[in-house]
Amino acid sequence: MADATTAKLTINGKLYEVGPDVTVGTNLVDFLHSQGLTGTHYTCRKGGCGSCTVVGKYTDPSTGENKEYAFNSCLAMVHACDGWEITTVEGLGNRHDGYHVVQDRLADFSGTQCGFCSPGMVMNMYG
Repeated sequence: MADATTAKLTINGKLYEVGPDVTVGTNLVDFLHSQGLTGTHYTCRKGGCGSCTVVGKYTDPSTGENKEYAFNSCLAMVHACDGWEITTVEGLGNRHDGYHVVQDRLADFSGTQCGFCSPGMVMNMYG
């Protein structure tokens, strides 16, 4: 755990330290974009569309139990993700390293429509 002014989180296997220069009101999707991770999209910014879905893993402090779930990154403040492991669509697969089976299946069966919300659908199916 970081101190009160910083948060440490892992995104796609890389450790990030979020300092006091990042405002407390910064949500995770905006932080991802500021780091060049633009595969996680945002549309409604209200948690209704799901285009910003990522998968988070963390240890529940009250039970010590490890938990993993898909969530809307537009609703999560980046400082609240202290100690979490976040996986975005870029961390799941890409054209250089190969695609995850969920990404392949969505493309193979024409499940993308326009494609804008596809990263969120992939992450929701994965998580």
